[in-house]
Amino acid sequence: MNKIIILLLLFTGSLAAQDTADTLTVKRGIFISGVYRKGVRLNNTMLLDLYAKNKAYDAEKQLKHSRFMLPTGAAVSVAGFAVSIHALAGKKHSVYVDNVEYTYYKRPIMNLLGGIGMIAAGVCLMEFGNDKKIYSVDLYNKKKKYDVLTPSIGLNQQGHLGLKWSF
Repeated sequence: MNKIIILLLLFTGSLAAQDTADTLTVKRGIFISGVYRKGVRLNNTMLLDLYAKNKAYDAEKQLKHSRFMLPTGAAVSVAGFAVSIHALAGKKHSVYVDNVEYTYYKRPIMNLLGGIGMIAAGVCLMEFGNDKKIYSVDLYNKKKKYDVLTPSIGLNQQGHLGLKWSF
């Protein structure tokens, strides 16, 4: 009975060590999320390679969507900022009233509102892209946990029947 308890403790300890050693962690910033593995920051190419190597196809799909949304959101925000500045600057006009020239600036309110809307849409795209990146890391971690806990029964290279447990 004592041997069984000791084996179970050793077995669960090795599972816990494997689970924490290969997981990814995320540090969320304002517009950027950093993904770390064993204290080393991974870029998108390294993440895609890791996902492909471990056959985490759902996580890879989410990361690819994230890679598209982050720069698109930044571009939309910058374009919205430019449209807003152009609308605030306005266009100089002059009018004569009673032989007196009056100068004024015509500022298109619809362009200003459109620019502010573009800024908001760009920020939302960037944040949604960060959420997708974090979701891809969660999917990868769940897959790794599932892979570790799933045994497979089959024939080994010598042709003997055996139990395979991935660590």
